[in-house]
Amino acid sequence: VLTTDQGEPVRFFDDMIKDKIVAILFIYTSCPDVCPLETAQMVKVQNLLGERVGQDVFFYSISIDPEVDTPEVLASYKKRFGARWMHLTGDEQEIIEIRRKLGLYIEDRDGGELNHNVNLIIGNQTTGRWMKRSPFESPHVLADQIGNWLTGWKIASTRDADYSNAPALRQVSDGEKLYRTRCQSCHTLDGRDPENAIGPDLLGVTFIRDREWLINWIRAPNEMLAKKDPIAMALFNQYNQLPMPNMRLNRDEVYAVLDHIEEVTRGKVSMPVSTEDATTQVMTSAELSPDGAAARSDESNLPRDSIGVMNSWIREAHPDAPTHAGYMVLVNVAREPLGITAITSADYETIEVHEMSSDSGMMKMRRIEEVVIPADGLFKLEPGAKHLMLKNPKRALRSGQVVDLLFTFDSGREQLVSVQVDTR
Repeated sequence: VLTTDQGEPVRFFDDMIKDKIVAILFIYTSCPDVCPLETAQMVKVQNLLGERVGQDVFFYSISIDPEVDTPEVLASYKKRFGARWMHLTGDEQEIIEIRRKLGLYIEDRDGGELNHNVNLIIGNQTTGRWMKRSPFESPHVLADQIGNWLTGWKIASTRDADYSNAPALRQVSDGEKLYRTRCQSCHTLDGRDPENAIGPDLLGVTFIRDREWLINWIRAPNEMLAKKDPIAMALFNQYNQLPMPNMRLNRDEVYAVLDHIEEVTRGKVSMPVSTEDATTQVMTSAELSPDGAAARSDESNLPRDSIGVMNSWIREAHPDAPTHAGYMVLVNVAREPLGITAITSADYETIEVHEMSSDSGMMKMRRIEEVVIPADGLFKLEPGAKHLMLKNPKRALRSGQVVDLLFTFDSGREQLVSVQVDTR
């Protein structure tokens, strides 16, 4: 007998396993490393399977630390992750016996840490098919294995296999491998924080955080939280008080992860064309230095007051709408702050930077008079927060059309940024 996160008793075999397709994890809520990653990964699988979870496939997380993990603690834990499946506790020895029978108990483990086998077991009791799987596998692969494989093998394709036109496989760096297996469960890397995110988007994070701070944070987040580091505490409170797990990475592995994040970031940054004496620069695809990274303004012939642009778009509006909204991430590639004094366009009467915020439960808009991008930093314009308010359009704009925006800096220099209209 186990106890659910709602305090209800259930029988492991008769109520949870019999005649069901299941995925079973063993976790504990105070785990500093793998358990949060396992749970975050399974939330992605849950979202891929959608309404099937709880109807024809069933997930279970069973605590290996029942003394601490009461039903109330488990209910709070699953809520913070957005997990919709049952979390359970029970008698410690009976849970150990379940783990032994499932092959997920390490008999001769020494040391003070809780006995924790980092494996997920999936199975179909009716057919007798059971498989161990790594929780760090691609969520799409896990969803396919749970949702399709366990219901019976599909009829083999009768088509002739022809691999003559198969695409060449690219080399995946060590940093990308680590990012996929350690970071991707909780973080996006595209400049957009999804709704109910359990960790911040990491695009451009190497611009806005001190590198040594990032290294220390990734290597030992539990220690930084214990020391009440102000940035660490702010992130902890912002993201449902879910602590960043300690992934046991060494310094070289951390370097590799940060290099991958920076490579992806720079690949998404449009940089100005580099020309001498030009006062207006047109945004194009990234201008690359020999090592593949976007050139810094102090390491090339780019003016020091230049911006890079990521994820720029103007939301398509009704033809009669008096205002449009624009979004982008502005990157300051110089080692000194950069002020923007004006943004103009032939397509709009005026353009302002506004911020949307909540005041006593009411959403209010205010104009931001001074826009300064910090040195080596980002300025995000995104839905629901700071954004461009483009007033009185002079033509009807449809998805796919391009609008040119002229940015004027505090030095007097100007730079042209081309932005596409989109319906996203």
